[in-house]
Amino acid sequence: MLDRGVVLKDDVKRQLIKIAKYYYNDGLTQEEIAKRMSLSRQKISRLIQRLIPEGIVTIHIDDSLDSYLALEQGLEEKFNLKEVVVVSTEENNHMTLDNIGRAGAEYLDRILKHDDIIGIAWGRTLTYVSQHIVKERSNLNLSMVQLAGGVFPYGHFFNGELSKQSGEITREISLKLGANPYLMNNPLVVDNIATKQVLLHESTISNILNMAKTCTIAIVSIGSLGNNISPFVEGALTEEDLQYLLEKKAVGNFVFRYFDIDGNVIEAPFYDRLLCPELEPLKEIPLKICVSGTKEKVDAIFGGIRGGFVDVLVTDSETATALMKK
Repeated sequence: MLDRGVVLKDDVKRQLIKIAKYYYNDGLTQEEIAKRMSLSRQKISRLIQRLIPEGIVTIHIDDSLDSYLALEQGLEEKFNLKEVVVVSTEENNHMTLDNIGRAGAEYLDRILKHDDIIGIAWGRTLTYVSQHIVKERSNLNLSMVQLAGGVFPYGHFFNGELSKQSGEITREISLKLGANPYLMNNPLVVDNIATKQVLLHESTISNILNMAKTCTIAIVSIGSLGNNISPFVEGALTEEDLQYLLEKKAVGNFVFRYFDIDGNVIEAPFYDRLLCPELEPLKEIPLKICVSGTKEKVDAIFGGIRGGFVDVLVTDSETATALMKK
């Protein structure tokens, strides 16, 4: 490349301008330009690489439609996240979660690769994600792995909004993507340790738990805490479990392992009765996508990020702004 202080000769500059117009305005390939100008393709490639440094071509990024860019970049830098996607907060939670779910589905479509193994957790927001999956990707040989047993046996209305158990969400996304589903047809929480040990010897369960360790992607919705939050509403966990977690200052959970505001995992007695993968293999999944939002989830998302359970965050603007102030 010429020194930037050297003025280009008119004939060189004219040549570069012509190449720029062929390449950017007319959409010609390097091979087509080479034939037209009687030059080698390698020569054309080298000249194209000079267009921006020499000031022949300038780049302008139109970010007028992305008012949350600074907020996304701020969160990425503050929390060392791979990527943050922020959508608008709407007038009610249903509309906000629908926005988040759509963005989550679009992000997933963008990053899917051949032979990806995708772990699916449970949560209201993931129900919205499943509704916005629109593009079949059967050419990618994808696998979808359910990461938790069912919380309840059928679709349920949660504060007026339809919620689904993890098996339903996994099956629906698998069908839409053309992926191979691996489902756990068992409860999330069993009555005692002995029952869990028996079920762990069932190949249909043990094989899926082992497969979860090979996931390349996990899609989760960090859960918050309260007696109006599933699985407490559904009775999978009891009032006694809730009080224990509140005493330990729990703020949220990652695949039903609860943590405090600093991301420290809280040891709870009911973990011995959970039928879902162990925590450490889940934390080792290369890309953990948290699709979650609304103001009641701020502390839960914050703790989840600090605990290392989140690589990519898809959330709404009010939640994102609150996280920036943490």
